[in-house]
Amino acid sequence: MLGNFIYSADVSDASVRYAAPRKFEKAVRRFLTLAVIFVTGGLIWIFCISPCMVPVKTDVKSFPGFGKADVLNIAGIGSGAVYISINAGEAERRLAEYYLVESAKVIKRFPDRISIFLEPRRAAAVVFSRINGRMRPVYFDRYGVAIGMGTGAGDIPSWLPVISGVLDDNRPVKPGTKISAAYLPLFERIGAISDEDPKIWQAISEIGIAKKDNDLYDLVLYPLHDPIKLRMRSDISKDNIYYALLMFDVCRQFGDPMPREIDVQSGIGVVNAVVNTRGNTQEARYGK
Repeated sequence: MLGNFIYSADVSDASVRYAAPRKFEKAVRRFLTLAVIFVTGGLIWIFCISPCMVPVKTDVKSFPGFGKADVLNIAGIGSGAVYISINAGEAERRLAEYYLVESAKVIKRFPDRISIFLEPRRAAAVVFSRINGRMRPVYFDRYGVAIGMGTGAGDIPSWLPVISGVLDDNRPVKPGTKISAAYLPLFERIGAISDEDPKIWQAISEIGIAKKDNDLYDLVLYPLHDPIKLRMRSDISKDNIYYALLMFDVCRQFGDPMPREIDVQSGIGVVNAVVNTRGNTQEARYGK
């Protein structure tokens, strides 16, 4: 029976050879199971738990005078707010309605971040208004929104034009007040002219409103340190202002007859002057 005899050493070697792959397979299975559990847990955290429970991280790009806390308060985003509870459209609308903000953009970044980008309103003109018994400068932007107040004429920068006759004396003025719709195109044009050449207003001390019928009006510009008036239509531009100022310089050089008003409404300047004829004062008009 020698052929049926199996050495114990052969059996031991075979069991060792088969046991090693089985241990490796078990280790791989454990690793894959743990990996699946870990990945599944991470996905549950990212897509389910974090948006609902973890306070959102906020990134605010604002401007001086409007801090992060004020921005979040106006946007309706309280401390501890979570991602899923924030309505980006509503927050954007609320910020855009604030008188200091010209435009607002609110972006949600999944799963726990929100970014806010704000552009400030910028002063385009100054209007004097009686506030608490005293005349104070009120700063308006190109869309006719009051964005701030000064204490006196000394606060007004030289590159901002002063406009008179656009406010109702009985209407209270405060930040956020909007100018009458009839004058909105004027403020937009002034803003556009300032974009082209802000220094142009350094030659003008005031822009007056000469009212007509049905919310129509002309403009009367007063050159700095001179009583001569420059009369033009309400649709002013940089070119017709420069044309009126050029005529003003030419007339001032001649000196006699002394101009009282330069009318450029038609596009061709007409000078209204006072002429002294044999001791009698007469008014004369002539074109340039």
